[in-house]
Amino acid sequence: MRCPGLPLCGLLWLGLPLLYGRPVKIDKVKADAKNLTRTLIARIQELQLLPVNLKVSGLDFLPGERPPESLEAMDATLQVFQRVLAGLPLDAVPGAQLANDMENLRSLLRLLGAHLGCAPPAAPAAPALGNLTDLLAEAPYSAAAVALDRLHKSLHGITKHLDQLRCC
Repeated sequence: MRCPGLPLCGLLWLGLPLLYGRPVKIDKVKADAKNLTRTLIARIQELQLLPVNLKVSGLDFLPGERPPESLEAMDATLQVFQRVLAGLPLDAVPGAQLANDMENLRSLLRLLGAHLGCAPPAAPAAPALGNLTDLLAEAPYSAAAVALDRLHKSLHGITKHLDQLRCC
């Protein structure tokens, strides 16, 4: 005699481990985001080109003076710096690593927003980068030093804000 219920029982037993799956905790996502932010800060410190007290006119569009106040502002800040870093005269490996880490940090911030029940961010418009191409043509290393310094300050602000983050 054949048991028609045996294959069905076997399939149910195979699906049993799926019931033990747990969602990622919000604290884990925050910790990953803070660790990646610290990693980015350390990489920027390794790349410091010139003294950080430089002043370059024309880079007023770069964030960094005040910390971002929301997850959406953090994402917008990182997007601006991603576009700026693409044009900076950095070595291929460190520049690409910074860009990849920033994209991963943006993904973690979006995941954190989803955990907190925030509305998914709309497709952001490309931020205006002012006269960045002219500045890079005139003084590429000075512009790079100022941009990395402002990114460094913004990342410190993001780290501090992630500690206090409770909602969107």
